[in-house]
Amino acid sequence: MDVEKAVKKAVEIGASEAEAFLLSTAETSLTLAGEVEASKTVRLKSFGIRVVVGKSTAVVGTQDVSDTGIESAVNSAVSIARVSPPDPRWVRMNEKISMRDVGETFDKTTAEATPEDLLPIARELLDAVKEGCREAKPVRGFLTSRAVEVIYANTYGGPVERRETLAFLYVDARVDEAGEVGTYSDYSIARSYRKLEPRKTGVEAGSRAREFVKAGAIPNGKYGVITLNRVSDSLLPVMLNPAVSALNVQEGRSPLAGKIGLEIMSDRVTVEDLGASVNTLGSKPFDDEGYPTRNLTVVGKGVLETFLYDTYTANREGRESTGNASRGYSTAPRPSPHHLHLKPGDATFEELLEETKNGVLVMSTIGEWMSNPVSGHLNATITHAYMVENGELVRPVKNGVISGNFYEMLKEGLDMIGNDTRHDYGVSAPSLRFRNVMVASK
Repeated sequence: MDVEKAVKKAVEIGASEAEAFLLSTAETSLTLAGEVEASKTVRLKSFGIRVVVGKSTAVVGTQDVSDTGIESAVNSAVSIARVSPPDPRWVRMNEKISMRDVGETFDKTTAEATPEDLLPIARELLDAVKEGCREAKPVRGFLTSRAVEVIYANTYGGPVERRETLAFLYVDARVDEAGEVGTYSDYSIARSYRKLEPRKTGVEAGSRAREFVKAGAIPNGKYGVITLNRVSDSLLPVMLNPAVSALNVQEGRSPLAGKIGLEIMSDRVTVEDLGASVNTLGSKPFDDEGYPTRNLTVVGKGVLETFLYDTYTANREGRESTGNASRGYSTAPRPSPHHLHLKPGDATFEELLEETKNGVLVMSTIGEWMSNPVSGHLNATITHAYMVENGELVRPVKNGVISGNFYEMLKEGLDMIGNDTRHDYGVSAPSLRFRNVMVASK
């Protein structure tokens, strides 16, 4: 499909500006339980058109990418914009369309993977659960190979094109023993399905599930809390991604409004957005409105240095975009991080444990998405953890709740930063240790 043609058509029928966004996705996946249960291959093309008439904007998306479907979407967008109220803050679309070199983001074998290609990896994963514990059963899981292509053009230039691939595997293991149940899940993410770690993932899930059969409750109290790197990866974007979005700041939905240049975290904390970092999962050559990405220090040694902008939010403040526009095919862009990275410290994981006299090692959580990023209040349910006494893991526990102000935890409460960074899609962070964290039994 010719995105330039769609932009020109919109201008011909009355738009003062227009942009076209074509998203193509190809995904092959296997559904797992005790064995491979099903396979599915999905290929989708989605088209979005955003137009401006005066200062009135409209966005229309469609998955009918035939000539007729595209023409209908363009006509609808212009018609809607004509009758929509003007946005007094509107200035213009992105005029700087270009690309960064972010290394190789596309793996051809992953893009073309068939269920038969993925089957040996799935079987190795399921067998590894049993290797971790003979009594463990893989109760659910999946293995996915995905390729995504984006083509963008607007009134001022393009088209630009980017492609990326991603492979993901996950397994949830269960052990039943004398009427008691233990569970644990683990996952692996890579650019190529050949770089996934099925054996390591399966062994970890199976062996941990066995350990958690007799997990007890966490007593109420304040503890030194260690968040395993995968937990840090889960908590960081939930709390920080919305808070550093310039749109949320401008609309009064961020606790960080007015705090540029102020210390919001410990001076040991540096958080970057690696939008243009080579071979980083989530980095890309241009954002979702064709603006070149960049690497940014968001929090430098505890000090808030910048928010993240797309063109619209940047224009509101008379500044340039930071290249952080993110969108669905049927929505307008909004600023969001590409890959949030909390820089590691010097402490080994063993040192984090050794220095903990009375604490909790948190292995996994759920419910952190119910936290309040507007106020900065974190709330997460601990599903798997270990009590730590005098630097030793003494027993498995579960069902506690971590509750507190996220920024106070990272400023006054942060005790140590590990060197064991885990790289996931869109986020990477090490294990962290906090002092005096309130943990309540659930």
